[in-house]
Amino acid sequence: MTKEKKKFLQLKSNDVCQIYELLLRYSGKYFPLTKESRNKIDSIVGSINGRFYDRQIYETNELKITAYLYFLIKDHPFTDGNKRAAVLCFITLCTINKLDLKIEKRELDNLAIYIEKTRDDHQKVIKAISALLF
Repeated sequence: MTKEKKKFLQLKSNDVCQIYELLLRYSGKYFPLTKESRNKIDSIVGSINGRFYDRQIYETNELKITAYLYFLIKDHPFTDGNKRAAVLCFITLCTINKLDLKIEKRELDNLAIYIEKTRDDHQKVIKAISALLF
């Protein structure tokens, strides 16, 4: 019997935008999503879930989820709340894909700050963070 790969339940661009809008609504701030923001989010989601020469760029669910966290922070698609939105999207993806974390969720804020400041190769950082988290 072969081990079946779990299907990845992804967030679509509209889902990411809705998470951001909910986050802002409950924080009391309002920075409307611009067309540029939506285009950046489309690009991020497309890149993470896309293929390159008929091969998935991020081959495991854990790498894909970590890539959402990384790129929503680094590509800075929102006017405000990029790290908070990225962490919330990350937690949402972990929940819907039934993945448990090795670290406490409260530690994700420190990890988000690290991601924001790092200048290392993104593929290496994503792999290292994924290994740490899952």
